[in-house]
Amino acid sequence: MRFLGLLVALLLPWRLQASDAENPLTVRLISETKNIQAGQPFFLGLHLVHPSGSHSYWKHPGIVGIATRVEWDLPPGFRAGEIQWPAPQVVKMASYDAQGYEGETLLMVPITSPENLTAASVTLNAKASWMCCGKTCNPAVKIPFSITLAVADSAKIDPGTQPLFEKFRALVPRPDPAWKSSVKREEGHILLTLQPPAAISNPIGIRFFTADGQVDSNQKQLVEILPNGVIRMTLAISETAPDGSKTLPGVVSLPSGALPFPLEIDPAF
Repeated sequence: MRFLGLLVALLLPWRLQASDAENPLTVRLISETKNIQAGQPFFLGLHLVHPSGSHSYWKHPGIVGIATRVEWDLPPGFRAGEIQWPAPQVVKMASYDAQGYEGETLLMVPITSPENLTAASVTLNAKASWMCCGKTCNPAVKIPFSITLAVADSAKIDPGTQPLFEKFRALVPRPDPAWKSSVKREEGHILLTLQPPAAISNPIGIRFFTADGQVDSNQKQLVEILPNGVIRMTLAISETAPDGSKTLPGVVSLPSGALPFPLEIDPAF
């Protein structure tokens, strides 16, 4: 029943706002380079700017929300990789804690051009869908974007966009072998333990973001620093958690200075 209530809370504002001509989220498709080179990868990005009080969603939104999606229509021989998602924040969908973005973010996508590229320029097309929520939710479905880039013997960085890519590339989670993690299920909860290479004294700012929905994003997370320096997190299992999960994929947000990047983990049960 709780899941049905959340579904109604999500879909009702979608239906109310679906016919709106204006969407509050500002979105543009940008390139890190001014031109591209045959056979070489380059990055495009979906730049999202949220008005105050609004948010969109991470690749897994938590117990409510819909993740931003991109569908590519590329010239022959071009290949698009997966979105490189910056680490999420806690966002509020009505009274529920979800996983998403406020302010601005950049969803970066690696594109590889074919070796036999001979055109003077290429146009890359995409359709993006997202949900921007504040007091109401405003969906956008398959909104078209395109960008035309010249083809040259070498790619040149675009100084107008490259700082954005650098800023948000630093926020993409990645694993760190110096951090050890383990996980187990216990009485409706998941116990996650982290062993940092150096002691952390203050648990404020430590939070786990679920990448597959095993953890209930709306429930309080208990974080303890044990005498041996181990971080122990008690996480509520979501009512809609996938069955049979053998690992716990996700991101751990840490206090400033603990790591220069968000920590990606995937410990086995």
